[in-house]
Amino acid sequence: MGFLDNSSITVDAILTKRGREILSEGGDLNIVKFALSDEEVDYTLYDVTHPNGTDSYGAVIENMSLLEATPNRTNFRSFLVDNPLSGAKVVLDSLNYTSVDTNANIALNPSTTGAPAEQYTFTIENTNIVRASGNASGKTQTADSLNLVAQSINVPATTTVTVTGVTSGISNVITVSVKADPASNTDPNQRQRGGGSTRTRTSGQSAQSGGAGGRGSY
Repeated sequence: MGFLDNSSITVDAILTKRGREILSEGGDLNIVKFALSDEEVDYTLYDVTHPNGTDSYGAVIENMSLLEATPNRTNFRSFLVDNPLSGAKVVLDSLNYTSVDTNANIALNPSTTGAPAEQYTFTIENTNIVRASGNASGKTQTADSLNLVAQSINVPATTTVTVTGVTSGISNVITVSVKADPASNTDPNQRQRGGGSTRTRTSGQSAQSGGAGGRGSY
């Protein structure tokens, strides 16, 4: 990890481990969406009492050293969004599922507050640990909701599921920890099968996101 030279405007874009994996298999990244984040910025440093006046309120923030993009990131915890989406968020019943038994079901029923109703793209980090019901090998699926099924694995393991609003581009991240199955021979860290995606779509929906500043990665 390093710091960017913030004396000029810099765009630092790299492939994540998942992106590199797709390229190594001869696949096409087919990037159709991106997310921007500024979560390394501490906005509590905005100083409305600065003696030099309003032009200096954000002086500390503007002179902070920005971190380089890293290939190890699997999600962002905060995002830059358009002004009309300020305060909007994707809400789920729980963001942390622990000690989940083999073949147990987890129902994900997201909703978006502060923005119009939408469908969601569910991205499973490791399909050896959990899979979408009825979609044995797909890592991504777009629908109103999703039912996850815990897989049989030989050691305890944890994965994430990223839920992203198709219209708003706002995301939330769920963590799922599955218990070991003594009868299993499946190593959760072995090569994952498939990687395709399925989509359940209603007419007239589109997916776009954008913004200015921050960092993006795939």
